[in-house]
Amino acid sequence: MLFCSYIFILMFLPLSVAGYFLLNRCSRTAGRVWLLAASLFFYGYFNIYYLFLLIGSLVLNYTLGHILCTKRSKFLLLLGIAANIFILGYCKYYDFFVSNINILFGTDILLKHLLLPLGISFFTFQQISYLYDVYDRVLTEKYSPLTYSLFVTFFPQLVAGPIVLANEMMPQFAEEKNLKVNYSNLACGIFIFSLGLAKKMLLADFLAPVADRTFAMSTPGFADSLVGSLAYFLQIYFDFSGYCDMAIGIGYMFNIVLPVNFYAPYRSANIQEFWKTWHITLGRFLTQFVYFPLGGSKKGRLRTYINLFMVFFVSGIWHGASWMYVIWGMVHGIAVMVHRFWSKDLKKTMPRYAGFILTFLFLWLSVIIFRSENLAVAKRVYCGFFRFRINDFIAFADSFSRKDLLLFIVSFLIIFLLPPANSFQKNFKPALWHLAVSLILLVCSIFCFNKISPFIYFNF
Repeated sequence: MLFCSYIFILMFLPLSVAGYFLLNRCSRTAGRVWLLAASLFFYGYFNIYYLFLLIGSLVLNYTLGHILCTKRSKFLLLLGIAANIFILGYCKYYDFFVSNINILFGTDILLKHLLLPLGISFFTFQQISYLYDVYDRVLTEKYSPLTYSLFVTFFPQLVAGPIVLANEMMPQFAEEKNLKVNYSNLACGIFIFSLGLAKKMLLADFLAPVADRTFAMSTPGFADSLVGSLAYFLQIYFDFSGYCDMAIGIGYMFNIVLPVNFYAPYRSANIQEFWKTWHITLGRFLTQFVYFPLGGSKKGRLRTYINLFMVFFVSGIWHGASWMYVIWGMVHGIAVMVHRFWSKDLKKTMPRYAGFILTFLFLWLSVIIFRSENLAVAKRVYCGFFRFRINDFIAFADSFSRKDLLLFIVSFLIIFLLPPANSFQKNFKPALWHLAVSLILLVCSIFCFNKISPFIYFNF
């Protein structure tokens, strides 16, 4: 079930919120059971068979965590992490590895063509962090299977993040004040949700055809490559930003505060700043479970650079079973290493405007690798920047409408001038203009539901 669908907005979401708070009046357990049932229904709506994997994962990790609460066993922790990674690797990467083995060794091992379970990367990482927090005694209180299941399956963050931690989520389900309707939180949630929905429906999904047209061309010209790559650069921004806003907004409706996962990343003045504002919770996870275990910055300069590179190598693999994601991760790893060498070792600085321009260009050009199905497609788009043919400009001018131009202008104005949607969380006070903006954006977005496309991060 998509956030941007009639059944979600007109039925599922209002029934889930109303049922949760009504049942909380009778029993705290009844309300939580309702929310868990709603979350499982939300997940199973995509594919009922996904539920078996999700429930099996819940049982496995809660059992391991329960044992780790009483017996601090490093072997059991490593076994749990290995089991989670094996399940993730089998579902997500089996065909990728087998196809590469077939190419390298001339074998003919059959592919399984497994259907990737939605959100498996997200709920797997959450449960790995849970096992570690229990082992490391960061999480000292024992929680019931019901609370644990809610922590993992809470539907706003289940299929595309943020990657939440147990100690920042589970206590919220137990707080007495969160069991009653908070009309300020409800208003804030609806407002932020409507902003995110508009980003997805009114911007990202209208930018998608412009990008798709370029990446499907056999010989794109300069204008095609320029506009098509920029369109995808903007599309993925509003697609992911929109989902993050909607997740935070829905969380607020239930009085649950989800961590900020996206904070104006295209305004960054360097690549390090970008990765502190784009998919923040993924960076937090990889820092804790890749960078620090490898030694972080405590084992010398060379190891620090290697560790930084490995974080982005893993990030590339995490995004999908494709060499293009791996290459994209490696390119970003090299960029982070260069930035560290410039700023830490050479102790150089540059004006913020120059850093912003350089970072923007790098992010824009590197996203072509991320979007391309293979190197041949990426090469065609890059080569298009060097094709200055007058006929291409004429053909492009015929296909590029005023609506597309307006779309680009509005997109850049929102990115660089307006405050991030999640900044409204702080000191939010419901006002009439919040209601007016919410209603206008919701109505306009709902009228666009006939051209829904899944969120890009559903693929990861």
